[in-house]
Amino acid sequence: MRRILLILAIIVPVLALAAPARAGGWAVTFMDPSPAKMSPHATYTLGFWLLQHGTHPYEGDDLGEVALEFTSGAKSVRFPGVELREPAHYAAAISLPDGTWRVKAIQGWFAPYDVGTLTVPGGLEIAPLPEDLKGAIESQKGQHKDYWGAIRPPDIPVGTRPAGALTPPDPAAPAPAGGMETLDAEALDDATTVAVVEPEPWWRQPYTIVAAVVLGAAALGTLTYRLRRR
Repeated sequence: MRRILLILAIIVPVLALAAPARAGGWAVTFMDPSPAKMSPHATYTLGFWLLQHGTHPYEGDDLGEVALEFTSGAKSVRFPGVELREPAHYAAAISLPDGTWRVKAIQGWFAPYDVGTLTVPGGLEIAPLPEDLKGAIESQKGQHKDYWGAIRPPDIPVGTRPAGALTPPDPAAPAPAGGMETLDAEALDDATTVAVVEPEPWWRQPYTIVAAVVLGAAALGTLTYRLRRR
């Protein structure tokens, strides 16, 4: 019994740290409309919204790095996001060679979010919203004020806009071209900074570490038990 309690005392805290957080520390990235077809090595600016709980801007002091990361095979390329005028609204200037790229949003200290797949030449296919987030987003509706005017996060099927956010747009206001913001030269220069990210080794993956700790604890417990019997 003591051996079992010892193993549980080691395993439970490790599993708690490794499990993905949904209680309060999570966010979702929604993309603005992107070009229907993207060509290799051409430059495009992608707008996106980083929303805490899928409904409102981040409520904190220092969010950390915000970027779009594209992965194809063993190669990953990261393009930093530039803050736009609207709360939680960013843009990243990208340029990629041909290939099929998995798109992931880097959300500061929040866990990265899988946006979808970009085919070059081709377009961006947005991944469905995870089932475990749909109910969580729905429960957040109406709990926050409307932070946006005519330029706002795009709709999603479950409806994540806060109460009062469905105000019809002003007909006299010019419609944004493709949902994109215009960046000044300085911001665009910053946006084109590229970081090449090496793939994470298999032995550093979170659940690989958890498995190693569990096996190590089990081996230690077995050894202790045998020594005591001797």
